[in-house]
Amino acid sequence: MEIIIILIISAAVAIYIALPFFLKSGAQENEFSVISDVRTVDPTAEKLKSLDNQKEALYSAIKDIEFDYGLGKLSEDDYGELKNKYKLEAAAVLKEMDQTQIKGGTKGPDYELEQEIMSYRSKEPENLTEDKKIEEEISAFRSASKKTEKENKCSECGSQYSSEDMFCSKCGAKLN
Repeated sequence: MEIIIILIISAAVAIYIALPFFLKSGAQENEFSVISDVRTVDPTAEKLKSLDNQKEALYSAIKDIEFDYGLGKLSEDDYGELKNKYKLEAAAVLKEMDQTQIKGGTKGPDYELEQEIMSYRSKEPENLTEDKKIEEEISAFRSASKKTEKENKCSECGSQYSSEDMFCSKCGAKLN
């Protein structure tokens, strides 16, 4: 009698545990069929997504090659050969992405950035005056810092010191 009760409880537990696996696989198939019916596939977008994945894989390969070369796992010849190979492949993928975008009439992810750069370049005369002012300020700051460096010389040995030093690092004389 006890054995029968144990078998019934074990069977109930096994069914309880296994039931979600069977129900979930059937539910996924139904959801997928509904999604595939509703979704319309844009071949240009799919091709661009595939090319973007290829581009990212090639960039990752180039980074791995550079890392391995830095660790000394690759010789200089192998490094140069592999890096050139992957760069050429990446350039081909980028070119194909551009051609696909042009044919499909889609705007790439960098379109807005390119438009902003073009608008910045068209306003170049105004920005040049701002850049010149900034460069003048930088050069004035550099010349001021050079003057302070020349003034900070030890009276005993003539070596330079920072304004925070109390004693000369060369001769040990007390500084003003």
